Amino acid sequence: MKMIAVVAVAVLLQGTNLGTAEKTMPLYRAESSAYLVHGKDAWTYVTENRSFHFVEVLGDQGGYEAVLLLEETYHNERTDGREGVRGNATVRAWTLEHGRQSQLRWTFNEIGNEGLMRDRFFRVTAWGCCDIPEVHSYYNVLTGKKVYFSNSDLLEVRGDGDGPQASRYVAFGYAGMSELHQPPLLQYGTDKKVVQRFAVVTPREYYDAPQMFVSKNETREKSLDLRGSPLHFTIVLRYQDGVELNIPVEADVIRPEKVRFPKGYLLRAEH
Repeated sequence: MKMIAVVAVAVLLQGTNLGTAEKTMPLYRAESSAYLVHGKDAWTYVTENRSFHFVEVLGDQGGYEAVLLLEETYHNERTDGREGVRGNATVRAWTLEHGRQSQLRWTFNEIGNEGLMRDRFFRVTAWGCCDIPEVHSYYNVLTGKKVYFSNSDLLEVRGDGDGPQASRYVAFGYAGMSELHQPPLLQYGTDKKVVQRFAVVTPREYYDAPQMFVSKNETREKSLDLRGSPLHFTIVLRYQDGVELNIPVEADVIRPEKVRFPKGYLLRAEH
């Protein structure tokens, strides 16, 4: 096997002086690269991209709790004659405080090809291929702990209260290719933890996936603002052939005993 470097891309510098700005933190460097691996029967194209981002993170009550420096590394490989792009993501976070040395807060590794910040989540996406769905993994950016996985965007329901803890999230799907023989999971909770988890048992194959909505008064939405009213709503899973699974949420709790699914469908509590 022969490896040929094609390009060593940009070195990104943080902490250097810009104009008259003073240096206030250590220098961090990130080097990206791209190269070819010549195998016996095929070429493999490899990219490793690193970058830094500063993020301000809200506390539970809405005030700023932390300023973080994120280092993101994405290693992706594509081989001639093979479907899909294999990827791995590594994300590190440092806590920045005035007058103190920066501290490594957390590190996580996840199967995935790209990532981005969303509210207090860091989302890593593993690209889908053919009939394999893409997988989103959601990590809480304050703790670095994985909270949700889903094959589509999270749904958000906003309730009474201040700050991020007033929001509830709904996720649905498979955690990865190794889980496709098992039922997909429905997850409900906050941006810190999943409070309820259910397997949605159906006669369908993994590629026959439903669209997911939250509903109040018969309207289907991707998000709801229920401030000023109780957290009563319905999670709707709608398949392309018109079959709908309605899952009631009452007083901020999924009520499996009130589910009325068609024959052959089941909502099973998971722990």
